[in-house]
Amino acid sequence: AALDECGSSSSSVRAAADDASEAIIQLANPLAVPMLVIPVLFEALHSPEWRVKSTALERLSQVAALAPRQTSKLLPKIIPTVTAQIWDTKPQVTKAANAALLAVCNTNDNPDVKPAIPAVVHAVSKPADTFKAVEELMATTFVATVDASTLSILCPILSRGLKEKNAVRKRACCVVIENMSRLVDSPNAVAPFGPLLVPELKKVVENVQFEDIRDVALSALQALTRALGHADVESAMASIMRAEAERAEEEQRRIEEALEEEKQAEEEMRKREEEERMQFREAMEAQRLLDKLALEEEEKKKEKEMLKKERQKKSTKSATGKCQGCGLKKCKKTCLFFGK
Repeated sequence: AALDECGSSSSSVRAAADDASEAIIQLANPLAVPMLVIPVLFEALHSPEWRVKSTALERLSQVAALAPRQTSKLLPKIIPTVTAQIWDTKPQVTKAANAALLAVCNTNDNPDVKPAIPAVVHAVSKPADTFKAVEELMATTFVATVDASTLSILCPILSRGLKEKNAVRKRACCVVIENMSRLVDSPNAVAPFGPLLVPELKKVVENVQFEDIRDVALSALQALTRALGHADVESAMASIMRAEAERAEEEQRRIEEALEEEKQAEEEMRKREEEERMQFREAMEAQRLLDKLALEEEEKKKEKEMLKKERQKKSTKSATGKCQGCGLKKCKKTCLFFGK
């Protein structure tokens, strides 16, 4: 609710909501970050109000500072979500997204990658500087174990580098991939990033015309395949294709369920509208009958009034009971209406 009010039209309400959200994050238990805080911030990023998104990104930076260990474990989910906000049309959101991305990436405790994190984060928002980030990684000697958190920082940049036209840059990416693949702590850590790197490496192996670059790419592909827990490239590709097919089926089911829910909601809305129309028709019919009765009553009343006036015209006595000729209640003999 505090984040939603950050989009209020009142500046005083926005300021109060911003202070409230900051205080809530400050008081939150670090153990609540994965299951409570981060999902709420992610939900706020879907808001149509740019101020809400900007504030949510600022709170994410605050979370990174207060709970770095919990934030680091969530990097595979956080980085794609925050990266999508970098391309927002509002410069305030873009600026907050860049700051949040740098803050969350700095929670990674891999000492080998840490010096290159600013260059990698900069390359995310400036694709033209991708090779500069790869050069930073080329100068890195990988010694520490590479976990899912580290891979989530490096793999998007390396995948983009493999798609560049320059063969030398492709080679640099292959060298980095080979070096880091040798130190991956478990197949489960690298599994989510296999579909991102294996197909691109396979394209380099098959399409690049320089033999030495193809050899480097093949060596990187084999190292990555072993890190994924497969004996050869073909089994790795087959596994990736199965995983992609399962994801596609899951997405298709999700879409079908969403469509079914939407259809049910539309049907409920249609029934509710039909019921409201019926109630409206009944109310209008009842009002018509009431109006008809009121009109008939009014006509009867007017008819009585006319009959009363007619009797008064024919009567020699006025409404007060006095004679309309002499003005007395009992006429004199000299009155024209005497005896009538």
